[in-house]
Amino acid sequence: MAVFPAVSLILVTISINYCRSQLVVDFTLPSTENYLELYSTSLVHYRNADYQRTQLYTELALADKRYRDVMLFKCYQRCSDQGSQKSQQLFFLSLVNEEKCTRKCMKKLFGQPLQLPLWAIKDFKFRKPYSFLQYSYYQLGDLTSAYEAALINLKYNRDSEMMQGNVKFYSKKVKDKSRMLPHELPDSVDEFNMGVTSYMKLDYAAATHHLNQSLSLYIEETKKCKIRCATGYDEYVDKKQPDLNDTSTFQDQFVRLYQEVMECRYKCLGKHDKMVPDLSEDYLPKLLNYLQFSAYQINDIVFAHQIASEYLSLNSGDQTMTNNLKYFAEQLKSAPESYAILGDLIEENKLDMEVLSAIVGKKEIRKRLKDKQNYVLGDMGLVSELNPDKNILWRNSY
Repeated sequence: MAVFPAVSLILVTISINYCRSQLVVDFTLPSTENYLELYSTSLVHYRNADYQRTQLYTELALADKRYRDVMLFKCYQRCSDQGSQKSQQLFFLSLVNEEKCTRKCMKKLFGQPLQLPLWAIKDFKFRKPYSFLQYSYYQLGDLTSAYEAALINLKYNRDSEMMQGNVKFYSKKVKDKSRMLPHELPDSVDEFNMGVTSYMKLDYAAATHHLNQSLSLYIEETKKCKIRCATGYDEYVDKKQPDLNDTSTFQDQFVRLYQEVMECRYKCLGKHDKMVPDLSEDYLPKLLNYLQFSAYQINDIVFAHQIASEYLSLNSGDQTMTNNLKYFAEQLKSAPESYAILGDLIEENKLDMEVLSAIVGKKEIRKRLKDKQNYVLGDMGLVSELNPDKNILWRNSY
């Protein structure tokens, strides 16, 4: 079977002049300021069938992108207010202040934000660089690294028949998978899948470990997604900002500047759902459901109580979970403290939806949520108007 390369390249020629790698190679090392230039240069080498340079430039581009993502989150952590805001006005002001502070922090580290063309944003979102990388490794005879890169690309492109075939090919050729060096650390979905596998094997200790890791990563990944919405890092080319004058009202400024931000934050709430095939309900409540039962099975009643409580803040009508929580409470002398980090995120998610509803109107929100069990809004006055069937489970569609 032949391994297929990626197609439809968009090429950008870049000059580079600054060294940042210690790799030992037989040609001059690449030097540049950012991952867009590195990646664009890798595409030029890919077109010229120079797979060694393609591999090197792509690896450095991915490394630079990961580093920028890490520093963006660190900047945000320094700038963010602790706890959740309880009103739309304070929530909005908090977003504005966090955005301004985070931008200032990133500018100090990296200068002006990158002006990314839309094709580059899409490529990195769907891990297209790994498609070029796996084919380059294949051409260089490193099937182990090619296999690992192909698996990452397939994770974000499950319908790709080409990459499915490549992964099948590599799986037969690579015998010692322990030699695979990961380009990306396990994310929330990876840990979730490992947790479910352990759960099905009745290994509840391992299930609790993986699912708890998945929850921690979910909180971090959702926050990172929202950070990018608020800060615009990285900006795309020709992005237009409204020209507001001093006479603009608070509402004018909010609607014109932040509708796009809030729409983006809304989509962050469903980003994990698309990555788990055949999911019978939203990702977060499904994760919490597995986790509370696994914690109970290893006799961690306090943790089981905390997780069950947070589940009910998403789906207050679930009678089974209500009964579970009652049972956990009976086993404890006093109610444990809440899972504060998760509780704050859920409260923030509700405010996201509340503010978006104020912008686009409840009618539009009801249209989006029609005939869907609502695990995101909680009790904010919309669910009662929808009157959904409590037994209907759904996946967000964005």
